Amino acid sequence: MQNSRKKILPYMFMLPAILLILFIYLIPFVYSIVISLTDWNGISKNMNFIGIKNYIDIVKEKSLQQVLRNNVVYFIEIVIIQNVLAMLIAVLLNGKFKSKNFFRATLFMPTVVCTVAVGFIWNLMFDPVSGPIPGLIQFLNIPGLKDIIWLGNPRTALHTIVLVNTWQWTGWSMVIYIAGLQSIDEGLYEASSIDGANSWKKFFHITLPLLAPSITINIVTASIGAFKIFDLPFVMTKGGPGRASESLAMAIYNNSFSLNKMGYGTAISLVLFSIILTISIFQTMYFRKREENIL
Repeated sequence: MQNSRKKILPYMFMLPAILLILFIYLIPFVYSIVISLTDWNGISKNMNFIGIKNYIDIVKEKSLQQVLRNNVVYFIEIVIIQNVLAMLIAVLLNGKFKSKNFFRATLFMPTVVCTVAVGFIWNLMFDPVSGPIPGLIQFLNIPGLKDIIWLGNPRTALHTIVLVNTWQWTGWSMVIYIAGLQSIDEGLYEASSIDGANSWKKFFHITLPLLAPSITINIVTASIGAFKIFDLPFVMTKGGPGRASESLAMAIYNNSFSLNKMGYGTAISLVLFSIILTISIFQTMYFRKREENIL
């Protein structure tokens, strides 16, 4: 009897957390699946079962295919630019000089600012009439750039949002890379210097391989953030011009609340969840295997 109690006791301690997960995550998730199989408008009590029609419409809708392409561009550009830039900055700020803490704090500061506020501020900066960025480009008379309306041009709107997103979140990735750099044994660099290795060889043969855990964290988190991006496109362009900068998260919002197609919007959200889950699992498995081979 006493042994049975000892076996049950750990599960009793886990029960509050399990119930919390059940009511906050699992039940709403199951209910979302149910809603995605209906034509519910989000307001009325009528909820007609229509099977997988919403998912078939997602595949057929051409405008949503454009939105998915937008998200792929967000994903590729944000992950690559943010991580490359963050790693370079981290390597520079890992050196021994007096003002490094000031630069670290300054670059990290945008990550604690509300993303909506960031969007409004950069909107003002890119304003074609009174914005300082177009004004500076006009002053410098840079050919090919002075006549561009950055947030009003279908060719540049999405890339401009990527620029702003990178400005805000590079500091976050930088901190993780700095933590990874500080965990590398200095003796490895000293030994490589004795063997005649230059700075590039040290970076590619010591720094980069031993930063593998930090690279895994940053790439996975940046990928999730890129697919979930909503605030900046919503505030800066409303997904425009046309649908040139609209993300899947915006499509979920527009269909669920603006067009009152809650069932369809929920179906899109589950598709987005599946994409993020698949990519995250694949990335984690690939990079963890890479870490094991390196370490």
